[in-house]
Amino acid sequence: MITISRKITACVFIAIVLGLGVMSLRSLGDYSPKGSQDQGLDPVNGELARDVESHYDDGFPVRELGTNLWAAINYTLFREGRPGVTVGEQGWLFTDEELFLGAETPAVIDRNLERVQAVAEHLRSEGVPLALLVVPSKARLYSEKLGDLQPVPEMRALYQRFLTQMQPAPVVAPDLLPNLADARFKGTQVFLRTDTHWTPAGADVFARSAATAIQQAFSGQAWGDTEFKTSLGETRKHEGDLLTYLPLEPLFPDLGPDPETVTERSTAPADDGSTSAESLFAETTADVVLVGTSYSANPLWDFPGALKRHLGRDLINVSDEGQGPFQPMTEYLRSDEFRNHPPELVIWEFPERYLAQPVQSEATLAWFERRENLLAQGSGPGRPSMQ
Repeated sequence: MITISRKITACVFIAIVLGLGVMSLRSLGDYSPKGSQDQGLDPVNGELARDVESHYDDGFPVRELGTNLWAAINYTLFREGRPGVTVGEQGWLFTDEELFLGAETPAVIDRNLERVQAVAEHLRSEGVPLALLVVPSKARLYSEKLGDLQPVPEMRALYQRFLTQMQPAPVVAPDLLPNLADARFKGTQVFLRTDTHWTPAGADVFARSAATAIQQAFSGQAWGDTEFKTSLGETRKHEGDLLTYLPLEPLFPDLGPDPETVTERSTAPADDGSTSAESLFAETTADVVLVGTSYSANPLWDFPGALKRHLGRDLINVSDEGQGPFQPMTEYLRSDEFRNHPPELVIWEFPERYLAQPVQSEATLAWFERRENLLAQGSGPGRPSMQ
């Protein structure tokens, strides 16, 4: 009986392996070597073999099955995803960056606070004021969705510490959390469930509050000269960036959080008829410049458009996605646009969680190091010295 059982087990195992092997061979059916028609991959040095292996691995069915199955078990039984995401209640997902500290985070926070002040002081030396718009974390506004798990004390204190630290600095840093919290209390969803970013409605609330604070702080400037109109576009399904930590598709998509939708928005001057063809091609001057992260760079949220509408004034958006807040800022400060056309005001959108993240860009680190060296030598951080 034992011998028969072993034979059956061996046959089943062989059948499974052969079945998976046959299935995996389908991925070779649509294989085409990389490279141009004139110059393909060299089989002698192994380029062709590596390309075939990579294509085969990507199409191997066990990889997709194992990834989806393990993700389904972790999510449904343990309410967990891959490292980097915290699974909350009712399908809410949060980035770990808002909850936990890295090994060197306390020192990183101190260093980044110094860097923010260094940017503000550099702008002041150039005669340019700075408005710092600190974006509260999603975990702060929706802490009850985290259940029993809450951010560590250092992260809970981060937002207020950020604003307090900026008070002596030459920077306007309004507290915009209460307005977001009030809008959320009144029924507006200000952050997406499965994304690190805000909703277009949340971006609009933030922009309105920020515009009020900016107009009060810089009352001597011209505000409200231009009327902007926001139009609603298509409502479409949105795949939140945190869903990449829950690889349930394509086998188990129904086990994950409910899908979300986002209604596209676009903002333009209200009086389009007055815009001449000549002005469309005229050189744009950067009177007000917005620098920020994907909260400002991604057109889906239309934050720059909302800010224009509430300020009643056009602005130049030099934000960038996936780079954090420091890299777009130092790139702008090094640019010809800043040197040749210094703006009347710089608005810096800065998500609070990035204060606890180390700066990775070598060019950004070099900018701060060069500034420190110039100060140590007794040289002012003027525009020519920081090229």
